[in-house]
Amino acid sequence: MIIFLDLDGTLTNTTHPYFKKMKDGVDETDISLIRKYVFPDALDFIKNQILIGNRLFIVSDSHPRYVKPISEQIFNLPFLSLADKPNDRRTRDFIESIPDLKIAYKEKDNFIIVGDSWLDIALGRLLNIKTVLTKFYKSYVKEVRDDIGDDRRPIKEGPTYYAKNFKELSSIISNPLKNLLALEAVFQGKETANAVKFTFQKHVNGFTAFRCLARQEDGVCDKYARADKYFQIGHPNRSIDFLEKLSLSVSNYLKKVESSKKVNWDYLSYVSDKRTTIPSNKMKQIFDLVESNISKVKLFEWDNNVVGSLRNQPDYASRRTFISKYLSTNKIYDLSEKSIIVIDDQFTSSATAYEIATQLRKRGAKNILFIALFYLILPLSNKLCPRCNKDMKIKINRNNGNKFYSCTPPKYKGNGCGYLINIYNEQ
Repeated sequence: MIIFLDLDGTLTNTTHPYFKKMKDGVDETDISLIRKYVFPDALDFIKNQILIGNRLFIVSDSHPRYVKPISEQIFNLPFLSLADKPNDRRTRDFIESIPDLKIAYKEKDNFIIVGDSWLDIALGRLLNIKTVLTKFYKSYVKEVRDDIGDDRRPIKEGPTYYAKNFKELSSIISNPLKNLLALEAVFQGKETANAVKFTFQKHVNGFTAFRCLARQEDGVCDKYARADKYFQIGHPNRSIDFLEKLSLSVSNYLKKVESSKKVNWDYLSYVSDKRTTIPSNKMKQIFDLVESNISKVKLFEWDNNVVGSLRNQPDYASRRTFISKYLSTNKIYDLSEKSIIVIDDQFTSSATAYEIATQLRKRGAKNILFIALFYLILPLSNKLCPRCNKDMKIKINRNNGNKFYSCTPPKYKGNGCGYLINIYNEQ
């Protein structure tokens, strides 16, 4: 495995503005001071990975006057400075400059990038390699470029994995498939209970939490993101095997939830489909296959006179209004002080999740867990149209799941010329 390691915030606890002049090459780097800020276990992690046979490189945006002495004197690792993340050109040139690295890069699964900000995750996606978002420190201030201090931005960028410490990072590197998100793992023949932790809000008498089981990529990413599978949910010819895989991922996650014993869950429900949904009852079929000891009930119902669709609402406020107007909570159930889990197919703007949570709390619900099969990650592309030189986006053919580059024209809410390129081997 080739491991690209970010420096500040990943190997050293040096995200504080105090270190900025050193990073910029303005002040001389104080090695004796930096040594005091090396994360506990960082050196042991590097030593153990080298003993296993993995190769490690530091990839940093900072100045060589800062990166070089730290990489050589503290970590004894080769490095790339002034990487210009998330731009992938410098890192690709670095890979090309080392013959065996260049050969290894033909198989993207040989690589993984580890970092603490969205810049690291975006770089990894542009390189089509696995990514790990670390959380080894507490933020001092919000850093505008890196979005340090903003937990939502790196999650929306779509990391493959999350690590709170070097033990978790080592586990990911040694068993990458067994550490995938629950739904992504199922399509690799593995079973996990991992989910993206989007939101956790404490209330006076309980909490509201949003969790997601897979990434639906918009643009380039590692091969484990599952936009192709998301679009199959709405395909009329989806197979029972496909539905069973989706439900298995939910079942695996629910086993972990139920085993914690922290909450006694009263009801398990799902976001119902509108009468006009094709295929009909698409979520109910998945829900019925989910295995759980929690009582299954139908808590939500769309108005039969619903006009328009959620997908076509222009913004978050419009989506909340649409859901509030047409989706209601079943009055036959007493929800006072109840703990409820709700399953939905996708988490995009979060309008559905927040509106449902609002309705449930108005009915007196105590704890609410909203589980989405997929969440949409931010768009990302590194390919320019050969005709008009504008950014091309990776799209998915909804009928067969095949990917293609699109210079999206105004007709489809883009500003391109409409040129298409099929993707036969994206990785």
